Amino acid sequence: MRKPDFPADEQRRLQALRDLELLDTPAEERFDRLTRIAQSVFKTPIALVSLVDAERQWFKSRQGLDATETPRDISFCGHAILGDEVFYIPNAIEDPRFTDNPLVAGAPDIRFYAGAPLASADGYKLGTLCVIDNKPHQHSAEELRLLRDLATCVEQEFRHLRVSRAAQTLGEHGTYLNAVLETVIDGIITIDELGRMQTVNPAAERIFGHSAAEMLGRNVNMLMPEPYAGAHDAYLRSYLQSGQARVIGIGREVQGRRKDGSTFPMELAVSEMAEAGQRNFVGIVRDISERKQAARKLEESSRLRQAILNSANFSIISTDTEGVIQTFNKGAEQMLGYTEAELAGTETPALIHEPAEVIARAKALSEELEQDIKPGFEVFVAKARQGLADENEWTYVRKDGSRFPVLLSVTALRNQHGDITGFLGIGSDITDRKKVERMKSEFVSTVSHELRTPLTSIRGALGLVLGKLSEQLPAKALKLLETADRNSARLTLLINDILDLEKIESGRLEFEYKPLDLVALAKQALAANEGYAAQHGVTLRLTEHPDKASIWADEHRLMQVFANLLSNAVKYSPTGGQVEVSIRQHDGHYRVGVRDHGRGIPEAFRERVFQRFAQADSSDTREKGGTGLGLSITRAIVENHRGRLDYQSEEGVGTEFFFALPAWYEMTEADQSNPHRAQVLICEDNPDVALVLAQLLEQEGLVSDIAATVDAARALLANKSYRVLLLDLSLPDGDGLAFIRELRDQEQTHDLPVIVVSGRAQEGRSAWSGDALAVVDWLQKPVDRERMARALRQALRNGNRPRILHVEDEHDIIQVTQALTEEVGEYRYATSLQEARRLLANEQFSLVILDMTLPDGSGLELLDEIKGRCEVMVFSGHETNQDLNRQVAAALTKSRTSNDHLLTTIKQIINRV
Repeated sequence: MRKPDFPADEQRRLQALRDLELLDTPAEERFDRLTRIAQSVFKTPIALVSLVDAERQWFKSRQGLDATETPRDISFCGHAILGDEVFYIPNAIEDPRFTDNPLVAGAPDIRFYAGAPLASADGYKLGTLCVIDNKPHQHSAEELRLLRDLATCVEQEFRHLRVSRAAQTLGEHGTYLNAVLETVIDGIITIDELGRMQTVNPAAERIFGHSAAEMLGRNVNMLMPEPYAGAHDAYLRSYLQSGQARVIGIGREVQGRRKDGSTFPMELAVSEMAEAGQRNFVGIVRDISERKQAARKLEESSRLRQAILNSANFSIISTDTEGVIQTFNKGAEQMLGYTEAELAGTETPALIHEPAEVIARAKALSEELEQDIKPGFEVFVAKARQGLADENEWTYVRKDGSRFPVLLSVTALRNQHGDITGFLGIGSDITDRKKVERMKSEFVSTVSHELRTPLTSIRGALGLVLGKLSEQLPAKALKLLETADRNSARLTLLINDILDLEKIESGRLEFEYKPLDLVALAKQALAANEGYAAQHGVTLRLTEHPDKASIWADEHRLMQVFANLLSNAVKYSPTGGQVEVSIRQHDGHYRVGVRDHGRGIPEAFRERVFQRFAQADSSDTREKGGTGLGLSITRAIVENHRGRLDYQSEEGVGTEFFFALPAWYEMTEADQSNPHRAQVLICEDNPDVALVLAQLLEQEGLVSDIAATVDAARALLANKSYRVLLLDLSLPDGDGLAFIRELRDQEQTHDLPVIVVSGRAQEGRSAWSGDALAVVDWLQKPVDRERMARALRQALRNGNRPRILHVEDEHDIIQVTQALTEEVGEYRYATSLQEARRLLANEQFSLVILDMTLPDGSGLELLDEIKGRCEVMVFSGHETNQDLNRQVAAALTKSRTSNDHLLTTIKQIINRV
C-alpha cells in the first residue's frame, strides 16, 4: 500500500483548512444537496465532501457511509489533493497503490473512486468531492468534468460561508465598539483643537464625578489641578504649531481633579486623530489610586517577608536552572559562615555538601527513578524536576570545614506557564534532633537488653516452679506465683509492643517482602494460636477462603497481625465460643475477617479502639489483660503493606476486625471461566510499580495481568489474547526493545498495541530503529496519568470510537451523561421507545443504556430486540431484580450511583466489547 505524500505547502494548507472553521461541525443542507446530486449522477452508493486534516480525513457531508472520518494514511483523498485534476481510479484492486489498502481489502471494499480537489480562495487543496463504489466504473473525461463542476459548487459554498461570516463580523464590529466604549474601565475623552471635550464615555464620568452634560463643550483643563490646568492651553497651541510632544503620543502618569476638588494619580495616554480634515485628540485615562496603594502595601509586605527570611533559623538558598546560587538568606549565612556576596552568581550548592554523600545519592536516585543520574547538581533537583516531593537528610560543610546534619527540602520554582525557572532549597539544622534520636536509640537498646533478659529468666523460673514443683507448694504460695507469672507475661508483651511501636514510628521496622499465599498463612496462624484458644475454651475455624490468594508481604509481620487479631477475638469470646476467619477476594484485594461472638465493643470506646494503651474499661484490663498497643501496631503493619484495617461491631452480638491487602500476580494464568476479562498485560518486574499501574488501569475500567519477566509475558501471550501491552524496557531476563521486535515478527502479536512505561523511555525511543507506529506511546516514569489514559484510549480504539445509545426522557440526565462520556465514545440519545427503535434499526451501537420508565412504555421492552447485537446497561430510578441483572451487563440505580461509578461502569462495559 502506498501512503499519500504531504503537499509541499502542507502547513499553510492546514492553516487554510482551520481558517475555514468547518472541521467537526454539524451536517449542512448546502453540502448534503451537492453530495446527493453527485451520488445520483454517478450512480454510486457513496458520495462525500471530505476535508483532509493532519492525521485524518473528516466528512463534512456523507451519503451512504456511517463513518465520520478515516485515517489520512489510508485515504484516497490524501492522494487526490496532490493534483488539480479529478483523481480517478476505475478499479482499485488492479491499482498497485491500493491493492492491499485496508479500505479495499476490507469494508467498505472500495473498487471505484473519483475525487475532485476542493481548493480555498488562496488555492490550497483542502479536500475533495468524491464518489465511491464497491464495483469498478468506467467514466469518460466529459463525465468526470461533471464531478469537477459539482466540486466548483462546493468551493463556492466555501467562499459564500466566508463572505457571510465577514459580513456578520462587520455588523457586529460597530456594536462591539459601542459596547466597549460603554463598558471599559478606562475613561475615554475626545477633544478638539481648542481643548473642548467632544465625547465622554461612562467610565470618564465615574472617574471624575462629572456628568457628560457638565463636561461636553467645556475645556478639558477643568479635569486638571494646578499648575497643569493653567498651562494646558498653551501646551496644546505649542504642539499644534511645532509638533513637539510632552504628553501626546507618549503617555505618562499625571494628577487628575474630581468634581469635589480632590486629586488622584492617573495614567494618561493621548493620541492624535484626523477626522474630516480636522485635528482632534483622544485621551485615555485610568485611575491608579488602588494600584498605588497596593504597590505600597506590596513594598511593605516584601520588606516584612525579607525581614522574616533574614531572621529565620534555617537556610534558604535559591538557584537558577543550572544550579548557580541566586539568593542566600541570613539564616544560611549564620549556619554556614559564607556571605551571599561570596556565593551568589558564582557557586553551586555542591560547595556545602559532602562529595561522598552526593555520589551515594546519585546511585540511589538512578535506581529509584530508573534513569542515569550523574553526581552533581542534578542529584539535588532530579525529583523536583518531575514534581515529586524531595526531602532528605544531608551533611552540610561550613566555611571553616566543620560539618553538621540538615534536613533539606527542595522544590522547583515555576513561572505562570509551568516552566521551571529555578530551584529552592530550605535546610534546617537537625543536630539537636539527631542527638535526641541517638539517646532514644541507646535507651531502647538498653530497655531491649536490660529488661528482656531478666524477664526471660523470671518467666522461665516461674514456669519451672509452676510446672514441676507446683504440687509441693502451699495453696497460698501457688496463687501468688501464678499472679507473678501472669503479670510477667503481661510485662513482656508490653515491652515487645513498645519496642515494635518505636521501630514503626522511626521507620526502622524492617519488612522482607516476598510472594506469599494468604490462605496458607491464615491456616498456619490458626494452628499457631490453637493452644491459646484452647486455654480459653474457644475454637478457631477458617470458614471461607479461595483455593489460593497471592500477596506481596512480610510473612513474619503478617503472622504478628493474625496473632494480635486472633488473641483479641479469643479473649473476648465466651467459653465454648468460636472465632471465625474468612478470606474473600474483592476489587483486586483480599479481605481477611476475624469474627468473635463476644460482648461487642461499647459505643463510647469505638473512637479510641486504635489508640495506644486503649482499654475498653478498667474491669476489662483486669479481667482480660493486654497492653492496649496491639491494634495500633497491627494497623501500622497492615498500612505498610498498602492495606487497610477496620472493624464492625454490635454490642451483645460480636465484633469482626478485617483488613484488606492488594492481590499480587507475579504471573497470572488465563482465567478459564472468563477468558475476555483480563484486557491488558503489564510486563514490569518492580511489584510496587506493577500494582500502581494495575490500579490506574482499574480506574479506566480495565482488568490486567502482571508478568514480572519476559518469559512470563511470553507464556501469558501464548495462552491468552490481550488488547494492550504495558512494557518496561529494563527486565531481569531480557531487553524491552528486543521483545517489541519479537512481538512484531509473530503473527499472533504483530498488531498488539504496545505502550512503553519505563524509567528510560526517552532513551529507548531514541534507540528504537523499528516502525515508529510500533509503539503507541513512550511514557517516562513516574507516569503522567492523563497521558496514560489518552494512550490507552488510542490503543483500545484502533481508530473507531465506541457508539453509545442512551434511552432516557429526562434531559438533565441526558446532559450529565453526555458530558461524562464525551471522551469515551460517540453519544446518541432517544427520549422514547419509538425513537430508540428507529435509531436501532438504522445504526450500530456498542452499548445501549436503558431507563425503565419512558413516555410510551418501559425501556425493558427493547431487551429482546437488542439481544445479541450489543451490550445493554440499565440505568433507572427503579431497583432491579436478580433475574433482570442476569440479562444485562450492568444495572445501576440513579439515586445511588455517583458520576464516577457511572463512568467507570460504562468504561468497563465498552472495553469488553
